[in-house]
Amino acid sequence: MEMISDILLEEVKERLRGTKIRDLRIGISYTGILLDSGEMGVSYSFAEEKGSCCDVVEDAGDFLGKDAVEVAKLINQPSAIVSSLGMAAMNAVFNQGRGEKGDLLDFLGIRKNESVGMVGDFRPVISKIDQDIELFVFERNSNGPNTYPDYAAERILPEVDLAIISGTTILNNTLDHLLDLCQSARKIALLGPTTPMAPEAFVDKNVDILAGSMIKNEKNALEVISQGGGTHALHDSIEKYNIIIS
Repeated sequence: MEMISDILLEEVKERLRGTKIRDLRIGISYTGILLDSGEMGVSYSFAEEKGSCCDVVEDAGDFLGKDAVEVAKLINQPSAIVSSLGMAAMNAVFNQGRGEKGDLLDFLGIRKNESVGMVGDFRPVISKIDQDIELFVFERNSNGPNTYPDYAAERILPEVDLAIISGTTILNNTLDHLLDLCQSARKIALLGPTTPMAPEAFVDKNVDILAGSMIKNEKNALEVISQGGGTHALHDSIEKYNIIIS
């Protein structure tokens, strides 16, 4: 079966054709790419997985003016940091205000007595979920309430009613498998600034909602990323959007 990253790449090639990279920043939390068309996209950087290699990004210093399609192709590189460049390039055209503004929970419709599985520690979302809801959060490096190691998802996700999955799972090539685990869920949502707002790529992938972001202040977003800012620091530079697929 074709992987989601490959489907996204095929969807974006024509839309990126003829555009070049005007600016590029790789921060400790996010990667940002500004196209010469003025559109900007972001992606989680996965800086924690850079290892000890001296040359984390081989073409560093040569990206400005580079063909955007070629940068988008980096989505399939084995390094999650390098693949974040491909995702940011694609999101520059995918995430341009498609869908309805608002928070995911406004559209997810959690019912009483339902269980929720969340891949990724989305603290602002967790704080808004009713405490009576059975919540399972899967995060590799977290010890918060209701939090389990990422490998526990193998056992628990097949039993939840609703699944919220971080868009960053595209970068580390785990999304396709996670979706297989969630086949019994009533609804599945992909969440976070890394999420590509490309519903056409997810029609046959069992995803019901895409909850991503559009950059509304490119200059400020680039500065925040360069200075190590995360999702909270980007808050004033982004607008949240939701696309209901099914």
